[in-house]
Amino acid sequence: MKRMFALLLALVMVLSLAACGGGKDGSQSGDQGGNASGTQDGGESKPSADPITIKLPHCYSEGHPLTDTLENYFKPELESRSGGRLLVELYPNSVLATEEQIYESLRNNTYEMGVVGTIFQDRIPSVATFQLPFLFTDFDQARTALYEKEYGQQLIGDVASLGFTVNGIVPDGFRVMTLNRKVESLADLKGLKLRMPNLEVMVNIGNCLGCAVTPMAMTEVFSALEQRVIDGQENPPSTIRTQGWYEIQDYLMVSNHVFTCLFLCVNNNFYNGLDSELQGILDDVIAETSAKIWDSAKEKAQEDLDFMAQEGGTEVYSPSDAFKQEMIDATASMYEDMYAKCPEVKDIVAAIREIQ
Repeated sequence: MKRMFALLLALVMVLSLAACGGGKDGSQSGDQGGNASGTQDGGESKPSADPITIKLPHCYSEGHPLTDTLENYFKPELESRSGGRLLVELYPNSVLATEEQIYESLRNNTYEMGVVGTIFQDRIPSVATFQLPFLFTDFDQARTALYEKEYGQQLIGDVASLGFTVNGIVPDGFRVMTLNRKVESLADLKGLKLRMPNLEVMVNIGNCLGCAVTPMAMTEVFSALEQRVIDGQENPPSTIRTQGWYEIQDYLMVSNHVFTCLFLCVNNNFYNGLDSELQGILDDVIAETSAKIWDSAKEKAQEDLDFMAQEGGTEVYSPSDAFKQEMIDATASMYEDMYAKCPEVKDIVAAIREIQ
């Protein structure tokens, strides 16, 4: 009897295991379809990737077209389209880094993105062509040449060899002069202490105009103007307004001697580490951001000039045709100097000047 009882007990255990067990492939039965990792329909388990943070420093204050567009369009649009896989941290007004530091950090993989000007012209000399004096006559010509056509990318050349790419060329605007005394001829500029950025092409422009060029960082300009260490400075209207320099300068001459561009840059290692979908999303949003900055820059420049004239108490004036021609003639030799250094840019300059 004991032996029969043991056999019956063993049979009950076998039947119980069969009721709870799986099929021939060993898969688990019951209400949960899918594999052991919990992925339904037999698909492979792909744990969600951590969000990628993009640090994007630049040197421009609130109210500048670049700053406002990055904050109100680029950041929310990129985060939304990527489903939160790309997050953007913006650092305006040099709070994280100066332009020189941004440039170096893009090269050594510290920042994923950044905005710089023609600071890398020491490595790629053709980039200085952007700032040749009186190359551009108006916003429309500049937009056609640098945004709608490929002349800007041609001048940038092999920038990828520096560790980053320029994914968007956007306007900072025509540079104008603020002064503590009115100048109405080339003779009036002689010996005038004018702050200019420490770039060879810009210093050469000031020297050709007869100024006593004084390079210094943007953060030092306000106190230098206030203490009359310098007589004036030159920058696009948006920068002058946001930095408040018009408050301590009596005159603003709309010289439009240089059209300044800014470059939206992306670090190579960061970009190459993205999957193709995220690369496409980033490319699209940068292109759309660039278009919006171009759309707003022309109107914003005039708005800033009007504000400084009406609210800031600054006398805003344009040079006479004769004075402007004097400045054009005084700086003309810089073109031949550029062609001697970079013969390939001569045809590009000619093509830009043919744009109506």
